[in-house]
Amino acid sequence: MSALLSPSSGQNYQLIIFDMDGTLVQSEDCASQALKDVIPLMTDSVDEVTTRYKGMRLALIFKDIEHRFPGAVAADCLDLYRAREEHLSGSYIVPCDGADELLNRLQTSICIASNAPVTKTERSLSICDLSHHFNTAIFSAYEVNAWKPDPALFLHAAKYHDIEPGKCLVVEDSEVGIQAALSAEMTVIHYDPQRRGSTFSVPSIGSLIELLDYVK
Repeated sequence: MSALLSPSSGQNYQLIIFDMDGTLVQSEDCASQALKDVIPLMTDSVDEVTTRYKGMRLALIFKDIEHRFPGAVAADCLDLYRAREEHLSGSYIVPCDGADELLNRLQTSICIASNAPVTKTERSLSICDLSHHFNTAIFSAYEVNAWKPDPALFLHAAKYHDIEPGKCLVVEDSEVGIQAALSAEMTVIHYDPQRRGSTFSVPSIGSLIELLDYVK
């Protein structure tokens, strides 16, 4: 199981693994608006879509929407969604508060492990001027064909860096991401700026800068 943390613990980690959407960049409302735009039969608000599908694999999102709104998901919905999300991204996506400052101050090796395709992650980093922090340290569920809450993506990132899972700290905003990190036997911190809480008993931070209280 994941080690428990307190703000004064100052643990020595060899790798900090960040989720992307909703953790480093505020991009989930962009994705939700794109879904609503290409699936007009879906009556949920943007906030309801974001809350319901936070961190979920896109294929499962489409499956759930079709179950709830039969006939709503067209055969070409994925392509339409990708195009619409990319179109909206320039005006919707912004860095999470404190992201650049945190990444500038961290001394530990860092990477991103996201359910999204690498191209989407790279695009969001570029929009938010965060690309220089990561170089090639971006990992996608599409590379390992396993999506959170499966722990395989986090384990892949740790193996790539030749670091034991127990020496990794994961920063996640979603329930599926937290579950994946715990299953990987990594320490996890819940990034929860809206203080909505989690079903998992893990430490939470309301701002990214608070992460500095947990690491040396």
